[in-house]
Amino acid sequence: MADMGHDFRAPKHSDIKQWEKVRLLYAHGFTFHSCGCCGPGLRPEHLKEVWDFIEQEREKSVGERLLKIIDESVRSRQ
Repeated sequence: MADMGHDFRAPKHSDIKQWEKVRLLYAHGFTFHSCGCCGPGLRPEHLKEVWDFIEQEREKSVGERLLKIIDESVRSRQ
């Protein structure tokens, strides 16, 4: 059992793909917590969208953030 948050709505018991989506999201730190008034933000609707979502939403390392800043700086000078 896992605390998925106030805004979590469980899929149908038989919906294996949706449960796999929930499992992957939870394994990567995404839940459905909020204060109850504004929701947890957008989550992928389908299993095939999960990996792109995780890659876009994951917290970037210091090195990745620095490379992005350098890249943006170089592009702005061109």
